[in-house]
Amino acid sequence: MLSSLVKENAEKQAKIREMNDNNRKEALAATETVTNLMTDSVQSSMLEVFAAQKKLEKEVKGLQSNTHHFSRQTHQWYDMITEFNGGLKDVGDFQNWAKTVEWDMKHIASALDYVSKTES
Repeated sequence: MLSSLVKENAEKQAKIREMNDNNRKEALAATETVTNLMTDSVQSSMLEVFAAQKKLEKEVKGLQSNTHHFSRQTHQWYDMITEFNGGLKDVGDFQNWAKTVEWDMKHIASALDYVSKTES
């Protein structure tokens, strides 16, 4: 009787161990499946992020190139405007000089007229 109870107990424990082993194997397989799915999802997201980063870097380089070009062009325009302003200043100085010469000539002509009238 005792030996049959021990034998029954041993059989039950063997079945429980077998069920535990099967459950453990199923849990490991499910865990592996979930891990693989999560890894694939993360990898897919990372590839999208990497592609977006590369695209952004390319656009940044293009924008930097455009900015450099526009900066150079603006500097050229600034130099042209500065030169033009200098030319306008010279024209203004020339006009002022011409007016001064004209005023002096009128006074000289007036003085010569006065001298010629008083001598006659």
